[in-house]
Amino acid sequence: MADPGLVAEAIRETLVRMPLLASYADEQRDLQPHVQRVLEESFEKSFPAANLQTIISVGGTDKPRLTLLGTRFWPDIEIRAGTTAVAAIEVKLIRDGHPASKAIAEAIGQSLIYSIRHPRVFTFVVHYGRSNYRYHDDDAELTKRLSHLNVELILRTAKDGVASY
Repeated sequence: MADPGLVAEAIRETLVRMPLLASYADEQRDLQPHVQRVLEESFEKSFPAANLQTIISVGGTDKPRLTLLGTRFWPDIEIRAGTTAVAAIEVKLIRDGHPASKAIAEAIGQSLIYSIRHPRVFTFVVHYGRSNYRYHDDDAELTKRLSHLNVELILRTAKDGVASY
């Protein structure tokens, strides 16, 4: 089995560096499968014998779920080594004209829930909406608090550059 710390590092690097499309019509139909494909390619190169699986929550019957407070939650993507959960990824797409604050708060809240069962959680926000992209002092405090719960926030914007496919 691949070292979980190295797998987490590969997930982080992949999410930070993956080419983004100029736009995604739908989070579940377009962005999540794109992230899954890129992760699988990364794992195949970095851990060819590790049997890492990326399970996406859209479709399929083997999606991971967590029951909490009388309802069910499931991460958008779960990384498994065999039957062992290695990481969860909450994927959020913010399109122009849609409120970012609610989407970001929802993604962080869901990630906190997944941290109950997953040793590493990544909150992956692709933000194509309007925003003041400058760094704010409270950003560091949020990042610090999340890191204590093994949750890492990765925010990508249109300014990060896009790829054409």
